[in-house]
Amino acid sequence: MTTTHGDITEIDYGAMISSLNQAHYAGETSFYDTAPLRTCEEALYHGLGTEARILDVGCGAGRVTRAITALGGNVVGVDINEAALTAARLACPHGTFVHGSMSALPLPTASFDQVWCLRFSFNALATEAERLETLHELWRVCAPGGRVLVETFNWHYAGRFGLVRIANVLDMAARAVRWQGQRRAGSRPLPARDIIYLANKASGAAPGYAHLTTATELYLLASACGIRQHASVTSEAGVLSTPSPPIRSRHRRYSMWLVLSKSPEQP
Repeated sequence: MTTTHGDITEIDYGAMISSLNQAHYAGETSFYDTAPLRTCEEALYHGLGTEARILDVGCGAGRVTRAITALGGNVVGVDINEAALTAARLACPHGTFVHGSMSALPLPTASFDQVWCLRFSFNALATEAERLETLHELWRVCAPGGRVLVETFNWHYAGRFGLVRIANVLDMAARAVRWQGQRRAGSRPLPARDIIYLANKASGAAPGYAHLTTATELYLLASACGIRQHASVTSEAGVLSTPSPPIRSRHRRYSMWLVLSKSPEQP
């Protein structure tokens, strides 16, 4: 079923945001093809066995794939942005990079022990249908006994003195007021918790898009995929623990991590 938002369908909205993100991430390759692993990512990698098969979903210009390849890890990067993949291959000629969509991964079922969708790539998905399809695909390519890790922007992040939270709420309210004041004419405002932000990683890059998630939403997505019993939403510190302790529904930190743990018996 196609959802209609005012005078624009969900399919049209997804295509529009996809075009915006293509330009945004292509413009930030100069940052992501040289940036190092974060401390939490290093800890995740070093906590694995040396033979662990890792999939870096939404790899972009190859920041994670490049670093893990250099450490001798068994990693594959996948991304839909051709410009970003070109930069990734130039920066890491010995790496393995695949062109493909997160929502239709061109990879075999149960082929990776760790499936990582890090640094908010999941937030670039504009529609609920895309988010459900992507979660299904991440689970599909995860091998029995493996884990899926999805890092997301948090709608309830407050920021210093609560300013980020206040700005997001006021922006959403202003959109609704403007729409009503225009007698619902013209372009409909962005859906709730969707934002357009200025690029801050590379000079001259196009603005980016993000759908800000909540812990409740992540659990609902897992339920819709039939894998709620395998899901936990945790913090950056919690993702380094097994099992990962769940966060409260209105977690206030910058990021949240959806952890999907597949049992050895799970196909």
